[in-house]
Amino acid sequence: MAQRKPEDQTTFDQVLKLVDQLTSEDQERLRVRLNSKSKTERWQALFNKVQDQSKDLPAMSDEEIVADLKEIREELKAERARQSST
Repeated sequence: MAQRKPEDQTTFDQVLKLVDQLTSEDQERLRVRLNSKSKTERWQALFNKVQDQSKDLPAMSDEEIVADLKEIREELKAERARQSST
């Protein structure tokens, strides 16, 4: 990607003027977009929350986690099969 020449760069004041030209709905969409956290930030927050809530639980091995996930998947699969047959 080519670098823009300094004289071609958009200034903050130019951006503000453009934002002022947006409809109130588009300004709100822009506000939401600028305030939203990145996926990485959301994932890190979720990870930290889970880690904090589970700090008093005994540690599990990867094998135990995989076994639990397989069990849950099988239960969900059986439940979906029951629902689709009724």
